[in-house]
Amino acid sequence: MEALRLIKTARHALAEARHVPDVLAEARQAALLTEAVGARLADLDDEELTALGQQLSEAGAHAAVCLDRSVLRAALVSGGRVGRLTELGALVPMLGALDGLLGDVGETLVVLACGADTESLYWTCIDGVDAVSDCRDLAGRLREAARRSGACAEAEEVSALGGAEPQRAGRGSPLLVVRLGPPGEKAREEAPPGRQVPGVAGASEVSLLAG
Repeated sequence: MEALRLIKTARHALAEARHVPDVLAEARQAALLTEAVGARLADLDDEELTALGQQLSEAGAHAAVCLDRSVLRAALVSGGRVGRLTELGALVPMLGALDGLLGDVGETLVVLACGADTESLYWTCIDGVDAVSDCRDLAGRLREAARRSGACAEAEEVSALGGAEPQRAGRGSPLLVVRLGPPGEKAREEAPPGRQVPGVAGASEVSLLAG
């Protein structure tokens, strides 16, 4: 299953949790999912994404450990949702959704900490808040890195097309730029008698807006 879909499922499940054991279980599931996403990002062929992905994976694992140190440990599940992760999909929206999920987890843990009736539960939530905050920071940095990586790929595509722009700035419509150069001297020599081949002083551009 694609990461974005799993993240949305996790966010919904967290919102629906009504009891402390269920909330902690879903918070830990989110941490395990973060770890798995980070591990897959670490396998990408991009130096910055690889480094940050490794950090995210380690931060997610740490958050899962923090949320596992509770008197309610028996209620926590091992992370079956993570086993359904098959692909990352589009990185920028996926990382944006992950940031939202981690934000929800942090806010929920703060609420649990405020109402905790045991010291163990309180510190589990506080440690979890700190760990999830680190994950969220890395998710934000990864999203920016993914945007830069996408911009670089687009620039390379533009260069490969000889200057053609895949999208028109500010309008999102494909733009095809055709460069027209002057006819060569050979064309003048081969022109039929009595017919003049017009010369072109310099190159011109014809922009065709597709769609």
